[in-house]
Amino acid sequence: MGPMNWERIEPWDYIVAHVADEYSKKYTMVDRQDIKQSLYEWFVSHPKKLTEWEAFSKKSAQNLLYRSLRNQALDYCQYWKSKSVGYEISDLFFYEPDIIEALLPAVLRGDVTEAPVLNLGMPGKPSAPAEGGNMMAMMAEIKAAYLKLNTEDKHILYHKHANSLSYAGIAEELALPSDDAARMRHNRAIKKLITRLGGFRPFSDRDETSQEGDKESEDKNEEQDES
Repeated sequence: MGPMNWERIEPWDYIVAHVADEYSKKYTMVDRQDIKQSLYEWFVSHPKKLTEWEAFSKKSAQNLLYRSLRNQALDYCQYWKSKSVGYEISDLFFYEPDIIEALLPAVLRGDVTEAPVLNLGMPGKPSAPAEGGNMMAMMAEIKAAYLKLNTEDKHILYHKHANSLSYAGIAEELALPSDDAARMRHNRAIKKLITRLGGFRPFSDRDETSQEGDKESEDKNEEQDES
């Protein structure tokens, strides 16, 4: 990790301050200044990404920085929360969209017999509900988070998962311009629901440009083709 170049960070310091405020409220056991320091470290360790993003429009760069800095803050805060509460990071469970969508019909209809047996044998995920007894707890968490959504998001999710409407049917029911508009609003509602449930799993944020990432993907595909 190289030295900190404040001249490069200063134009984006308002994002650092906003993200630090946001996550210090969510994780009260972590000091705001410590979160800020972690966010500054992101800039030091990601010079390639920062250079690439600064060539984009300010809005695009801002959106990308918010995404990466929120990921950095989440990762940092979860680590220190685990230290203060006394559990392992590997014990954390993150809801994925496919899990939410698989359980929503049973949650919204109030019928536990509809809940599917999920194959969740992956790191950071609980065992299948039928095997581990997690189903009722998961459904209760999802229902509680659903009730906190705004009316529009609840309507979208209810029509899709309780009434089994197609996106075209949802668009007609809610007077939306197209089925694509209904799909986009549904996806946003799912993301909001996951945020209510604790947020997405932190992603691996390596310092590489988009071209480097594409090249690595091509190399991996070639290796798979050869094997």
